Amino acid sequence: MPTLSTLITPLALLSLSLPSLILSESRAIYLGSAIFKLTASSAFVWRSLLSSPSSTPLDPSVLAAKWWITFSLISGLIGDFCLIPSKKSYYNPSGGHEGDSIWFKLGMLAFMINHAGYIGAFLQFIKGGVMENIDWKIFGGVFIVCIILGDLCDLSNQKAFKKGPRHTRSDSGVTDLSISIPSTPKSGSNNNSPTTSTPLLSSTTTSSTTIGGIIPKMAIPSDMKPLIIIYQLIITTMVASAAGTRGALSERLLGAFMFMVSDVMVAWDTFGIKPVTPVSASTKAEERVVKSRQGWKSRGFGWVLYFGGQYILAAYGAK
Repeated sequence: MPTLSTLITPLALLSLSLPSLILSESRAIYLGSAIFKLTASSAFVWRSLLSSPSSTPLDPSVLAAKWWITFSLISGLIGDFCLIPSKKSYYNPSGGHEGDSIWFKLGMLAFMINHAGYIGAFLQFIKGGVMENIDWKIFGGVFIVCIILGDLCDLSNQKAFKKGPRHTRSDSGVTDLSISIPSTPKSGSNNNSPTTSTPLLSSTTTSSTTIGGIIPKMAIPSDMKPLIIIYQLIITTMVASAAGTRGALSERLLGAFMFMVSDVMVAWDTFGIKPVTPVSASTKAEERVVKSRQGWKSRGFGWVLYFGGQYILAAYGAK
């Protein structure tokens, strides 16, 4: 009969918390999203701390790699905490840009450390300080492919904009393409009464997507542009290191690549420009209530890649 200790495992914790996180997003439950996100992050940190069932002592390079990976995953947990939006912006984002916030930048820094830690873990298997265990052809090929994919995903080709009060807030799902004009008073009405503003769509609109309607156009703050380029180089090096040290068909590369794709989806979600969804003035108040958080489906898919990739690296990154 299975005991409680055999039932409560990191994989079981992740299997419960990840669907709960996605369900919370689909129902716009802020507290659930925050709690289950951190719970899922704790699962892969827990997995990295599990000792090997083998009774033989671990090779020093394997032991060092395990500690590097644990350090990386703790940095990822901190990054997940920093990227939890405030309750106000979660339910009613308005003005500004998520990428402008200090918390987003701290989260981005934490994930830079996360990726750098993985690079350190993978390089622990280089014997005698000589790069003899790295297949440089695979490393270079994967590095170039990742850079090309990043360019295709429009991560480094977007025009930066300066901070201002009227640019897009991506998680609101609404691009600020509206103007406000005073409504025309009806005949016989009191001209001294306060006027109300009616939002009208601008006559000039642009497409919000690039390739095949899948990849969104992005508006990146000017001060974030250098950070994003550095981030792209670090994660590309991490993926290439995974491939160069364990081959193109390894669990290590699978986890690293899943992580990279999830980061691309985070960039789309954070900086992507979304089309305007006008709301008629005749819409009833109860119909205006947000029943699910905008973009929860794509965000949920990205989380499956992210938490899955992190868990794979926690389990197999040091092997």
